[in-house]
Amino acid sequence: MDDRVSRWLLLSGDRFSVATGILFTMTVVVLIPLFSQFAIRNLTPVIYIASALIGGNITLITLVVAINQVILSQELESPGSLRDEIDQSDDYRQAALDQPAPPTDPVDFLQQLLQQTQERAGSLEDFLPDSSSEPDTHLIDELPEECALISEELGSGSDKLSSVIVPLLGIEYATHIHECHQLESAYEGDEHDQLLSTLDSLSADLKNLDIARQYFTTASMKEELAQLSRSLLYVGVLAISLPVALLVQLATFPTAAAPMPMLLVFALLTAVVGLIPLALLIAFILRVATVAQHIASITPFMT
Repeated sequence: MDDRVSRWLLLSGDRFSVATGILFTMTVVVLIPLFSQFAIRNLTPVIYIASALIGGNITLITLVVAINQVILSQELESPGSLRDEIDQSDDYRQAALDQPAPPTDPVDFLQQLLQQTQERAGSLEDFLPDSSSEPDTHLIDELPEECALISEELGSGSDKLSSVIVPLLGIEYATHIHECHQLESAYEGDEHDQLLSTLDSLSADLKNLDIARQYFTTASMKEELAQLSRSLLYVGVLAISLPVALLVQLATFPTAAAPMPMLLVFALLTAVVGLIPLALLIAFILRVATVAQHIASITPFMT
């Protein structure tokens, strides 16, 4: 699969657009058996399908909403805990940027932190001795370019998760911090104070970027799951009501007198609508699982 297609499918794409594509694929699969013979001759499979859609969607919606409630319960904290969390977040925001009033908007905050990291990484070359044989490192050549590219991507997504979190997944934080430590070990001594100070600040910037990535990811994941639960409740009304209506409709006709063409259209519509919750679940969980895979470990370790 092309990298751009897979990135759109798993991370950057609007989840409702992805769900529409998944639903279209499932609809085509459902229609394949009807291409050879476009007719219903036995109502028993239709009854089984409608019953399965009712039971499956009730279970799916109930399970997802229950998971969302568990996540929501974690936010119900005491005033003291909330005050501590606010103070710690504010201390981090103030310490991460070398300015008196750091921005509160996530995109602005990250762009300034990336710019600060880019400038420090770019200044390393000025402090390295010309005759040195420094350890192999990508800090000078690659890190400034990575920061510039990520700054351009910030805020360009279709939602908060894709516009704030997805761009931050590309930096190898642990690798760059390890390279900072390698250079610090290679140039220990009073004659390289400015270089060591810059490396120490750059290492702190990379750690702060990783902290920001983890923090904003946690907040965005909660919003993502809340949106999934709300969307499933909306579409669940039709996804459960239509199969019930189909079963009621079938009960009003003797098998021999059932209007097959009308039932065929009704059954197809019921099947397509009944698959919408599953398509939504797949689209959202694909991104949640992919992001979780990228943040499975934190600095200084990596997976």
